[in-house]
Amino acid sequence: MSKPLLPIVLVTGFLGAGKTTFLRHLLTEAKARGLKAGVVINEWGVANVDGAILESSGAQMLGELAGGCACCSSQDEMIWTMLELGQLPREQQPDFVALELSGMADPLVALDGLTVAALLALVRVASMVSLVEAALVPELNARSDRASALWTRQIALADQVIVNKTDQFLRGANTDSGKATLERMVRELNARGTIAFAKGGAIDLIPVWERIESNEALAAPNAGNAAHGDAQTLVLPLSRPIARERLVEAFSAMDAGVWRAKGFLKVEGESGLFLAQYVGVGQPQFSLEEFEPRYLNAVPATEMVFIGPQLDKNALLGALTGQRSLV
Repeated sequence: MSKPLLPIVLVTGFLGAGKTTFLRHLLTEAKARGLKAGVVINEWGVANVDGAILESSGAQMLGELAGGCACCSSQDEMIWTMLELGQLPREQQPDFVALELSGMADPLVALDGLTVAALLALVRVASMVSLVEAALVPELNARSDRASALWTRQIALADQVIVNKTDQFLRGANTDSGKATLERMVRELNARGTIAFAKGGAIDLIPVWERIESNEALAAPNAGNAAHGDAQTLVLPLSRPIARERLVEAFSAMDAGVWRAKGFLKVEGESGLFLAQYVGVGQPQFSLEEFEPRYLNAVPATEMVFIGPQLDKNALLGALTGQRSLV
């Protein structure tokens, strides 16, 4: 009897859509179901922020693909990683692998890499979950830049679309009609997938578990040629504690050239480590929460990863610390 194919769940979505939060939800439910989940992440930049967050939740980290884009050398890394996992004896494999793509990675390229001949007898793409921030949905058909082409591709290829942070975008008596409008907009891009509305990436995961338990591979439609967003990445070391008020003020006035920021910080007058996150697309928002690295072998470095089309290192450093240069 041949070994069953290793199920892969692709998790995609633009920067700040809530992919890592969704993954934590997925991993928690997998544990409750008695499933062994493995995680491979396609990290943007050199700072492994998402990996530290997921590992602190008890995830079995199986690989990290540098560069934040599922193309070129990173696609080769992905293929080799999946080859290694697929060739393991069944008792050493996880029950499924969650592959988190960077917000700047094109899922079409990832799907192409996961269906090369060498992998067809080893793994199958069971599901592709795409997260999109509710506030961003109305912009999808109004923009024509490369970033929006990437967003629409992420939605079009998915069998499960999660419209996330709906509670922040829809308020009051018109919530139901607002959801109907958002669903219609998503349906213009994806007529076949399941659409769910979520707060904090938490949804009914039955469709995902059904795809994992089946023997079927995802049948993705043809979505044209690969698209890549134009963005830079910047890792800013921040060894000194920063006043909470300065952080709030800096991110409240953040330049439109910053799409996403995520990292670990120390806060003046407070002990421990904090996870800082900023989303600049859609509805800008900043959060700062205590981070407990209970499952980590080492404490993450205090640094922020910035992603966007225009990043000014000196301006960002000055806004966050008052310094003109790194010391």
